[in-house]
Amino acid sequence: MNLTELFIDQRTGLLRGVWRAAIFIALLYSPYALVGLFLKPVATEQAAAFDISLPMILTYAVLVAWVVAVSWLCLNFLERLKLSALGFALHSGWFSDVLKGCATAAAMIASIVMLQVIGGGTRLGFNPVWRGGPGFDWKGVRIVGVEIVMALALLILAGAFEELVFRGYAFQTLLRSAPAIVPILLFSVYFGWAHWSNPNRTLFSTANTVLAGVWLSIAYLRTRSLWFPTALHFTWNWAMGAFFGIPVSGMQIPQHSILVSTSGEPVWLTGGNYGSEGGAAATIVLIIASVVIWRAPGLRVSPEMNAAFLPRASNTEEAVSLGLRSEDRRGLD
Repeated sequence: MNLTELFIDQRTGLLRGVWRAAIFIALLYSPYALVGLFLKPVATEQAAAFDISLPMILTYAVLVAWVVAVSWLCLNFLERLKLSALGFALHSGWFSDVLKGCATAAAMIASIVMLQVIGGGTRLGFNPVWRGGPGFDWKGVRIVGVEIVMALALLILAGAFEELVFRGYAFQTLLRSAPAIVPILLFSVYFGWAHWSNPNRTLFSTANTVLAGVWLSIAYLRTRSLWFPTALHFTWNWAMGAFFGIPVSGMQIPQHSILVSTSGEPVWLTGGNYGSEGGAAATIVLIIASVVIWRAPGLRVSPEMNAAFLPRASNTEEAVSLGLRSEDRRGLD
């Protein structure tokens, strides 16, 4: 292999996938001001409170816009693809994918909590903030209502941001040039490493986060769209934090939830102050869900997403000449 072939794929005339991914990551992290936005709260013995203020919501909106802009630059100039290839286009079935993701993640969290209750490490109760005597404390109801709605807005944006980073352009461009196992493992480990500085993290919680990365990667592969994994992601976080009141990756999001849940002994099952993501109940459910999603007959790649992977090609023969793999061309014939 000569020096040119090290950088350029001779079949397609494009920069090799590993270099495309490297350029994306370099551009993504290039603004110096962005560094501070990735800092995590200082670890404490208790789950750290997470800011769900309007400025934080706006910050995540800016982050999402930045990742989309960098993704568009790379798609357009490195692969001659449209932005729709990224996975957030309003293709046929996109809303169905969102609903399936929400329902699946909610069922998963409910199953995890049930396992923790059966194991004796979790007890559930209504948040006393919104209960006043025999009726409701309407001031408390407003507090909880505002916080869970703001948490939903924040977690949707945060989920979209993380999916764009970990299952977005860099992940996808490697899929177009390497076996799927390569980007799945690389970006799942990257996903776990990104949570390493979270409060109360453990080796077990990090292993579970890597496993969650595999779960979300499989969700992307089944639809070639980011709607399904993003819905899984934000619903998982919201159901755990805003509904059950369990720490989300070591952070209390929001401070006032609908229910209050303990995460006590055995910590190996419940995750303790890190939350369910640090316990074996989550491990079991993530493995089962990954298998179910991989085999689920109701998930498919839409014709629009198949077509989005064709750079300046209008038929299957041209797609082959551009080096696109068979799974990227399903539904075109």
